[in-house]
Amino acid sequence: MVWSSSELIWKGIERRTEEDQKKLLQWQLQAREPIRRFSDIRIGDHLVRKGSFMKDLISYEHHFLCVGFDDKKNPKVMHYYNTSWNASLQLIPTSLGSGAKFEQLGKVQEMTLPHKAFIKSEKDLQAKGNEVERVVWPEELRRYSVAEVTKRAEDREGEKWYNIVRNNCETFVMYCLCGLEISPQVTSAVEKMSEVGGLFVKSARQTAHQLGKVVLDLTDDFSFLAARRAARNVLPRAPGLGVAVAVTVIVESYFAYRDICEAKKKWDARVMIKTRREFIKEVISIVVMSTSRTVGSVVGMIAGQFLIPVPVVGAIIGAVVGLCASHWCAKKFTESQAIDWLAGRIDNVIEEKYEARRGQLSLTD
Repeated sequence: MVWSSSELIWKGIERRTEEDQKKLLQWQLQAREPIRRFSDIRIGDHLVRKGSFMKDLISYEHHFLCVGFDDKKNPKVMHYYNTSWNASLQLIPTSLGSGAKFEQLGKVQEMTLPHKAFIKSEKDLQAKGNEVERVVWPEELRRYSVAEVTKRAEDREGEKWYNIVRNNCETFVMYCLCGLEISPQVTSAVEKMSEVGGLFVKSARQTAHQLGKVVLDLTDDFSFLAARRAARNVLPRAPGLGVAVAVTVIVESYFAYRDICEAKKKWDARVMIKTRREFIKEVISIVVMSTSRTVGSVVGMIAGQFLIPVPVVGAIIGAVVGLCASHWCAKKFTESQAIDWLAGRIDNVIEEKYEARRGQLSLTD
C-alpha cells in the first residue's frame, strides 16, 4: 500500500539526479533515537549500527530493518549481512576466480536478536563505537505502510547480489522504505576504492590463470640449450604464448557469460536492473569490459615479455599492466553517453519488432 499523501513528494524526488537524492535524504534523515533495549524496537523500524574499519580510520553505518517479533517478543531483523568468517572464506576463491564472487560476500537474511554473529545482548546496543539507533523518518516521507515495508524486505530474503556501491545494506533498506536503491553514505571516494579493489582482484585472478603457462615455460626453459633459451627470452615461445592467450580468452568469456546470466536474473527480479534498456546497457558494458580486458592482457603479455626479457615474469607483468590499462579505458567508455545511446537504439529496435509482431498476431486472430 502506497501512502497517497507522500506519493507526489516521492515522484518529485525520483525526478532528481541520484546525487541530489542522496543530499536530500541525508538532510531529511538526520534525526536519530538511541536503542537501549530490544523492547525499544518497533516493526518497520529503520535501524543503524555504527562501525569502523582500520582502527576507526573509516567510519560507516550498517542499516537493517525490524520485520517482526518471535514468540518471546525478541525482534527479528532483515538485512544484507555476512559474518566476517564466512566473508573471509569466500574472499579467497573470489580473488582466484574459482567460483565465488564479491556479490556472495553478503546476502539478505533474517536474524532474531540477540544473535551471536551480530548483536549478542542488550549491552551491545550502546557499546562504544557500535551504537544502535533508529532513523526517524518524517511523516511526509513515509511512502509505504509498515506491512508493505516488511513484505518488500521478506520478498528479497536469500538474495546474494551484494555490491558495496550499488546494492549494499543501505540500498536494501532504502528500497524497502521508499523504493529508491541509493546509499547516501557511499561517496565518490568509496566508489573509487571499490573500483580499485575490484581491479586488484581481477589482476590477482589474471596472474593465477597464467600459472599453467608459468609451469610450461619454466619446464621448457630447463629442457632446451642455453642459446635457444636466450632467444626465447626476447619473445615467448609460440606454444606457451598460445596457451596463455587461450586461457585468457576462455576465462574472460566464461565470466562474461556468467555476468550476463546474473544480469538477467537481476532484471527478472527488478533488483539494480529495472528495465529492458538498463539490461541491454549492462550486457553491452559486460561485453565491452570483457573484450577490452582480453585484448589488453594479450597485448600486455607480448609487450611485457619483449620489454622485460625474463622468462615468464615479463609476460605476467605485462598481462597485469595491460589488464589494468584496458579495464580503466573500458570503464570510462561504458560510463559515456555512447553506451546510453547504443542501448537506447537497440531497445527501440526490439520494441519496434515486438510491436510489429504483435500487430501481425492481432491481424491473424
